Amino acid sequence: MNNSNKNTSNDFPIFIVGLSRSGTTLLRKIMNKHSDVWIAERETHYFDDLRVRMTGFEQQPLNPEQIKLCQDYFLALGHRVYGNGGDPEQSWINRTELETLAESLGTGADSYFEAFCRFCAQSNNKIRWGEKTPRHVFRISEILTRYPQAKIICMLRHPGGVVASSRDKWKREQMPDHQRTRLKNSYSIVITILLWRGAFKAALKAHQEFGEERIYIQRFEDLLADPESAIKALTAWLALDYQSSMIEAPSSNSSYSELYGKSGFSKETTYRWQEKLSNAEISTIQYLCGSLLSEAGYEQQLIRHSLFLITWLWITLPFSLLRALLANNHRIANIPQYIWQRFRLAVLQR
Repeated sequence: MNNSNKNTSNDFPIFIVGLSRSGTTLLRKIMNKHSDVWIAERETHYFDDLRVRMTGFEQQPLNPEQIKLCQDYFLALGHRVYGNGGDPEQSWINRTELETLAESLGTGADSYFEAFCRFCAQSNNKIRWGEKTPRHVFRISEILTRYPQAKIICMLRHPGGVVASSRDKWKREQMPDHQRTRLKNSYSIVITILLWRGAFKAALKAHQEFGEERIYIQRFEDLLADPESAIKALTAWLALDYQSSMIEAPSSNSSYSELYGKSGFSKETTYRWQEKLSNAEISTIQYLCGSLLSEAGYEQQLIRHSLFLITWLWITLPFSLLRALLANNHRIANIPQYIWQRFRLAVLQR
């Protein structure tokens, strides 16, 4: 969906965004196989969490309490993944080294975000840094305002694949009980599709506003169907040399099972969701996505809509939304803004 464009600077950050379960982790692993690039392994959620709480101090001097807040936020990521109660004092990152690097980069909370990402890259002997948080797809404008030369890759996956993966994730993966409960209470087919609509429209809006030099839309299915061609096109757009090691990225969350060369890319898993989902679920997905499916390059199946199911899902949506918000309230800095930002794109904006 993109043309290749070279960038003369080689110090711009790389951001990977897109709806959760759309292949962002797989892409991060692919990029980290490059000898120059390191996308931080821990999602920071910075632009949708700490930066919102630090409004007005993104690039302004911080007081001691604010400095500790920023340090603890990123040090906790060095202990556990976001939202899992990481202990800053058990981080693999040294507090003094993080502070020194942040001070060398500037002032404000933004300097700690960049210091964390650069620290991760330097620790892996890489010279190019980047970050991957799926829900930052709704924060592209803020990212590019802060980093005008940044390159943002938006992952896109058929909504059926996203629904099937989201619906079953809490059942099949090993995780703490509280995490399992959160994922279970977060799932709703309507909420998932509304988020898919919002994320795709956010990517399209950003592509139109900032241009293909800054925004790259990568379909998950194209990446699996012909990984070498897809990665070559992506690296050309990033002004990177293609390296064969990138095709050896390890499997990610059982996204594929059969081997492609040394890596594990498999076309067969691309549409496995068609076997997992019922006709009623597929018809609901197609009804809610509407013309956006075709705009994303996906064909609709000839299945009649279940108006009873669709009506029931809309009626129960407020209860599903409340349950999801209660399960994730500790991960959302500003709930009204969080909801409006996604609802506006999913439902109101064309």
